Amino acid sequence: MKDGKDMKKKNTGSESNGPDPISRTFMELKQKEQKAFIPFITCGFPDMEGFMRIFESLDRCGSDIIEIGIPFSDPLADGPVIQETSKIAINNGINTDSVFEAVKQIRSKSSTPIALLVYYNMIYVYGVEKFLDRADKAGVNGLIIPDLPLEEFRTCSEYFDSRGMDNIMIASLTSDISRLSDIGRASRGFVYCVSLKGVTGTREGLSEEVESFLKDLRSVTDLPLALGFGLSTASQVMKIMDKCDGIIMGSKLLDIILKADNLDKGLEELERFVNGIIGILKP
Repeated sequence: MKDGKDMKKKNTGSESNGPDPISRTFMELKQKEQKAFIPFITCGFPDMEGFMRIFESLDRCGSDIIEIGIPFSDPLADGPVIQETSKIAINNGINTDSVFEAVKQIRSKSSTPIALLVYYNMIYVYGVEKFLDRADKAGVNGLIIPDLPLEEFRTCSEYFDSRGMDNIMIASLTSDISRLSDIGRASRGFVYCVSLKGVTGTREGLSEEVESFLKDLRSVTDLPLALGFGLSTASQVMKIMDKCDGIIMGSKLLDIILKADNLDKGLEELERFVNGIIGILKP
């Protein structure tokens, strides 16, 4: 793979008028020499009240940005755990409007940055402009759209720019240095770095390619790099945290809730696990 210096100069993502909440969070963490902890949870799982309690627990533990998934019937990037939580949420009647209402309720109590993970089909059916307006008014700070490739994003980038909504692009191990540079240029907030070839879910180890992948990406963008997909243990976090700016965890956290005898016990175990990971990221 070619050195990024031979391709395009580093960029800091889409132009903006100042640091948005997500960017500001990373800036403050960098000043403290700390890394971001970004948990993923499915809206409406195990039910809406339970979802709110999970969010509050993660917020109380000190999560830096919280990623909320809008449940979808065909989540192409998600493994079995997140698929199961999405199925439960959909059966609970959760839809796009109820997710926006949930975020609006959260905003009355919390200022922690929120990124929505949503598949583009849901945005398209809802209406791109209408979706972004509702998200902005509810208090969403960024969007992660796994099935919206870079080329297609360019057709709707003006909608993001006019609302100041962060477009958090996904970079994968299979992308060459030129494409990584383009992804960094189109992104705002941070770049979501995928640590494996495949769907989400817990894994025992990390691919040997991850470190060189992050190094290549760092050579072409100054945006924060957050690593996700497959991270589930403290040892994985300790191994890779110096190579990125944040860690994203979802399947491991949701699996704790799924396997618990009840929500109270699940939240106790969740907080214990999360506090241990945050302790590593913020020594």
